[in-house]
Amino acid sequence: MSNKVAVITGVSGGLAQEVVLTMIRANYHVAAINRNADFDFTLFKNEADKNSLQFKVYTADISSEESIANATNQIISDFTRIDAIVHLAGISYSGMSWKQPLENWNEVLSINLTGPMLVSKHLIPQMKKQNEGCIIYFSSIVAHRAVVGTSAYAASKAGLEGLTRTQAIELGNSNITVNCIAPGYFEAGMIREINDSLRNELIQSTPLKSLGNPKSIAETVLYLCGTGGQFTTGQVLHVNGGLFI
Repeated sequence: MSNKVAVITGVSGGLAQEVVLTMIRANYHVAAINRNADFDFTLFKNEADKNSLQFKVYTADISSEESIANATNQIISDFTRIDAIVHLAGISYSGMSWKQPLENWNEVLSINLTGPMLVSKHLIPQMKKQNEGCIIYFSSIVAHRAVVGTSAYAASKAGLEGLTRTQAIELGNSNITVNCIAPGYFEAGMIREINDSLRNELIQSTPLKSLGNPKSIAETVLYLCGTGGQFTTGQVLHVNGGLFI
């Protein structure tokens, strides 16, 4: 297989569309791990077909090691190599830390933190065989700038940053880079569900006085996976319009 292969989780999420399309347009085959099998993947499949590339969906529960092991084994069998892993799957829960039910806390951490670890765990051996690869986790502005009611989400994202730094050291001698992107507030996904007042407040609190364009996230992913990112590892890249400096 002449083109590179990217495994991307959570492709039905808010920022995922631009990331997937950008990777395909950069000549990556895409193996998508997604929990929602009913999502319409036509846009991605059409773009891949147009570029003579493969886009395959593997339905899996990211919080289940058995489910992830089955999916990743099939991906390796289908594609034979893995060049990039992009962790976009995630959920949020809003509630005061001392009031949230344990099951909500556990669900957020299992999908946002344990899930990405499991996906990497089962794909890293293939990257080590190749002696190259790129892993990208997704943190959040809330891991650095506290927001009331986001304790589980913030904790899970901060955990990913610790995982990033540790794996960067562990995998450096295998020519595998591990980095983390911490987005601010973008014109995509959950931001569309908030009221205009809060939306304007977020915009005014951002030095660039705007919400982010999802394309900037997609291009950051592409940079980290490409030649420009070959000497960058163990880093958290803040893409937030200056909201965290």
